[in-house]
Amino acid sequence: MNRWAIRSVALGGFLMVGAELQAHHAVASVYDLNTEVVLEGQLTKLNYRNPHSNLLLAVPNPDGTTTEWVLTTASTQVLSRAGVDRDSIKPGESLKITILPARNGNPAGFIRRLELADRDINLGID
Repeated sequence: MNRWAIRSVALGGFLMVGAELQAHHAVASVYDLNTEVVLEGQLTKLNYRNPHSNLLLAVPNPDGTTTEWVLTTASTQVLSRAGVDRDSIKPGESLKITILPARNGNPAGFIRRLELADRDINLGID
C-alpha cells in the first residue's frame, strides 16, 4: 500500500471513532450549555442506571397544572462518588434542581446541581 492509502484509512478510522463518541456524548447538541434553569418540584421516579441516570420531576405551573420534566444526569459511578445512591432520594421528595434545558423546548434537561435537604451536589459539566 502506498502512503496516501495508509493515511486515508487511518484518518477515516479516527473520524469514525470521533463521530461515535460525539454521538453518545453530544450534550452540547441536545442541551443549551449557556442557559441554566432552576426547577422545584416533586420526584416521581429515579432511574439509577448506566450510562446516564435520569429522574422525573413533577414541576407545578402557575396555572395549577403540573409538567413532568425528564432530567438526565451522570453515571451511577459519578453519582456514588458524589454520595448519591438509589436510596438518597425517594419519590414524593421535594427537590430543587439546576439544569441545562433541552434546546428543542421539551421539558427535559441535564442536571448541573441537585439540592437535597442535607447538601448541595454539583453534577454539572464545567
